[in-house]
Order: sequence, then structure tokens, then C-alpha cells
Amino acid sequence: MPDYEKLPTMNGEHIRVVVETPRGAAAKFSYHPETGVFEFTRPLPIGNTYPYDWGFIPSTRGEDGDPLDGLVIHQAVSSPGIVINCDLLGALRVEQKDAEGSEFYNDRYIFRPHKQDSPDKPGLMDCVPDELRGEIEQFFVSSVLGTSKKIKLKGWRDARRAAALLRKGMERFARTQKPAR
Repeated sequence: MPDYEKLPTMNGEHIRVVVETPRGAAAKFSYHPETGVFEFTRPLPIGNTYPYDWGFIPSTRGEDGDPLDGLVIHQAVSSPGIVINCDLLGALRVEQKDAEGSEFYNDRYIFRPHKQDSPDKPGLMDCVPDELRGEIEQFFVSSVLGTSKKIKLKGWRDARRAAALLRKGMERFARTQKPAR
């Protein structure tokens, strides 16, 4: 089984996102590279489900030491371990406080799948519409209810500014890798 965390971030011009928790799931799943499996992490608060596929961007690291988070907006059904080649739409800046009181940014990158079998049609989403932004914000705030996590939403970044943050996550990952001998 591949180590999903070490897949190349990019596939040509597109960003890979590894699905951990598929849309519609009422529980959070997490990938564990030590065992190569996707494990149940916790249930979501009653009545909550993931609105879209949730996962991570391989070969990246956030301020929390984990791969950067990604939400893939689409209507298809997937499952844990699916890799989707995506176009970046933007990022929701999230300041998080953990149980030990440490504060750090744990942004949520927002994507759409890149159509590989047909050309993209004009008018497809190239940013996150305002109404959808509000729904995504509400989901993330409610999804941490009952956990030790505390989050503050710090606004949105467009695709260009989100790409700059993503590059920093790629650089952070590269610094953690041991040079080959």
C-alpha cells in the first residue's frame, strides 16, 4: 500500500487531494501512515455529515505538523484512499487552539476536481461563492463541537493567495524529509 502522505503534491498543474472522509459520512476518518490504513477517529455531532470529500494534500505540512487539509467540492461519491486531481479555489484561514493551549493556523483548502476526461465547461466554479462560504464555515464550526479543539475563522484567501500558503506547506514538508544516501 502506498504511503499517501508522501505522494507528490502535484500531478502536472493539478493538486492531489487524498480523501480520508467521504461526503455524507457522519464520522471523521484519518489516515495513519504507520499502518497504511484509514481509521475511525470520532463521530461528528448529531445531525452533522461531511458536505463534501475531506482529506489532505500529500507532501505538505501545516503548522500543526499534519498534512494540509482539503475539502473537494463535487457531487460524486468516493471513499477513503481515493486520490483526486484538483484545481485550487481558495482557502479558509482557521486559527486553532488545541487541548494543551497551543495556537496555530490550520487552514482548510477548498478544491474542485479537475475533469480529466472532458474539457472544463465555461462557468464552472473558479472561486468559492459567498453562500457556499457561509455553509462551509458553519460546518467547520459545528464539526468541532464536543472536542477539545477551539477554532476561530480568520477569513478567506483567493486561489492565488491560497497557493502561496500551500507552497509554504510543501516547503515545510520538504524540510522534514531526510536526504537520500
